[in-house]
Amino acid sequence: MKLDKKDLIIINLLEKNGRTSFTELAKILKISEGAIRKRVKKLEEKNIILGYKAIINYKKLGYNNKIIMGVDTTPHQYFKTINKLKNLDYVKNLTTSSGDHMIMFEVWVKNIDELNKILTEINNIEGVTKTCPSIIHEEIKK
Repeated sequence: MKLDKKDLIIINLLEKNGRTSFTELAKILKISEGAIRKRVKKLEEKNIILGYKAIINYKKLGYNNKIIMGVDTTPHQYFKTINKLKNLDYVKNLTTSSGDHMIMFEVWVKNIDELNKILTEINNIEGVTKTCPSIIHEEIKK
């Protein structure tokens, strides 16, 4: 699908606020709401827009810290480790990486004791060789 300038504007606006209404998009782009609906539907059908997600204030839910966790594993346990991690409720935004760590994810914790419990659980997964938690002090841009 070839994207034009209007498609790119729609993508940009929805990326900033997935709840932007079709009416508001139509006003900004000076086209009909029906045209916006068709464009968004095509972007969704072509898997350019994959979904819409709420950004949660984890502190309002009682979590005091957001942790970015790096995990390394033995090569032969790599996929098994990923599958185990993706099934843990506290694991958020699970990704693989070619950077400093093979696997990266986000965790929210209420306190350091909870973080230590999570670290123990992850370190006990067969094949995990290293866990590297980084506590986020301040989020500058989401």
